[in-house]
Amino acid sequence: MSPDEKTLKRKLAKIVGQEYVFTDKSTALVYAKDTMPWDVEAHNIPYSVVRPGSSEEISGVLKLASKMGVPVHTHGSGTSLVGLGRPKARGVVLDMGRFQEFKAYPERGYFEVGAGMHIGNVRKKLNLYNSMLPVFPGSELIATIGGAVSVNTSAHAVDATLCKPGDYVLGLEVVMPDGTVLKTGTESARKPAGIEMTKFLVGSEGLLCVITKIRMRLIPDPWLTNIVAYYPSTEDILDTVMAMYKKAVHTPLFFEYLDEKSSRVGYEAVGLEAPKGAVAMMSIHDSTQKGCREKANEFLDFLKETAAEDLAIIEDEQKWKKIWGSRSEAGNYVYRLGSTFGSEITPKVNKLKLAFQEMKGHILNLQSYKNPEFYSFGHIGAPTIHAYAFIPSKTIPNDIKRNVALEVRTKSEDLNVKYGGCGGEWGLTAQRVNFLKKKYGQEYYDILVALKKSLDPKNILNRGNLEGWF
Repeated sequence: MSPDEKTLKRKLAKIVGQEYVFTDKSTALVYAKDTMPWDVEAHNIPYSVVRPGSSEEISGVLKLASKMGVPVHTHGSGTSLVGLGRPKARGVVLDMGRFQEFKAYPERGYFEVGAGMHIGNVRKKLNLYNSMLPVFPGSELIATIGGAVSVNTSAHAVDATLCKPGDYVLGLEVVMPDGTVLKTGTESARKPAGIEMTKFLVGSEGLLCVITKIRMRLIPDPWLTNIVAYYPSTEDILDTVMAMYKKAVHTPLFFEYLDEKSSRVGYEAVGLEAPKGAVAMMSIHDSTQKGCREKANEFLDFLKETAAEDLAIIEDEQKWKKIWGSRSEAGNYVYRLGSTFGSEITPKVNKLKLAFQEMKGHILNLQSYKNPEFYSFGHIGAPTIHAYAFIPSKTIPNDIKRNVALEVRTKSEDLNVKYGGCGGEWGLTAQRVNFLKKKYGQEYYDILVALKKSLDPKNILNRGNLEGWF
């Protein structure tokens, strides 16, 4: 049953202020869309978009929504690549953009930040304290720290080196679905042992609470040494990654790659001569400049044993900026100039090449669209394979876009099941619920549903994500 929209608007305005309630169609349409390649779904356009400024205001919104039976969808910046960012039911969208406070406590070893601050801005503020942020999405200029912690993604960084953001989170301020405001964790530099709500809520994808404030350790900024290596083929890079883990070589902080096609696109975009094959880019880190250089030379010696045809430590900052930027430019090409359908496969390390070859075959032989282009690039050292079906047109009917997305998603998740993988950075609900059931079984999924129901009995928060979307 639909709520009376005028009553809903009036009551929301009483909680957050009239200037922070939006019911116009243009605003609603913006919040009904995310990075998915198909258009807005009319039946999910929100009644209202609200921009609260405190946990108490969010508490009031959730209490009202619970009383009126209206779903609430939490919005950071909408950059999710598996559909977490758009509402799946008509309701209220909770825009977290006003949660911008930042305070560092170097004498205590941590900082606190509002969930709505963009990751790039958090990084700039931490630079003043010679500290790093352990989150590196390509979308960091618009992605929010709250979204990253809600999904628990480290993005580009190699997980074996850096771990996940949740490993650095000391505590949270959250609002539960019934409006209760909770503070979790510790103000010590040592995390609590045993059962504890912080670990429980990090990575919960907005299903169990709304994160408003995050307390994280201050991590000293490391020294970096950058390496580029050119290979005849992408498969040679995959062999290198598999050998790196097998030989227990110290993993880089970043290990990115561009396949044969995307390397040409990316290099030409930044004004570099296009390579003949595939490219790998690595950043070695250490706490001292000397230690960093020693580790980089050791890694270089390891790379000399691989199929790399040319490799070098890049001292010139501007040159490295171009090389590293080629990765972003390749992504910009496929995302902006056509319809792109991506996959995230994180197989057992020794199955990287097999998984890549199979996914490439699936994409080049799609049933839902004939003769798509194939691109692959991303953080292979994590290890993660991103294989993309690219159609150089945005004027494809929505039903075809959905069919292609579903086929690519299904094929990639089948490979995750086959080769022991899971979602390493994009989250595990919305488009991935069927995968959860395949990989872990119906009982596992039922436990998640029961957990959600115990904390959110009216299914107010992010309705539709755990139910599965597609």
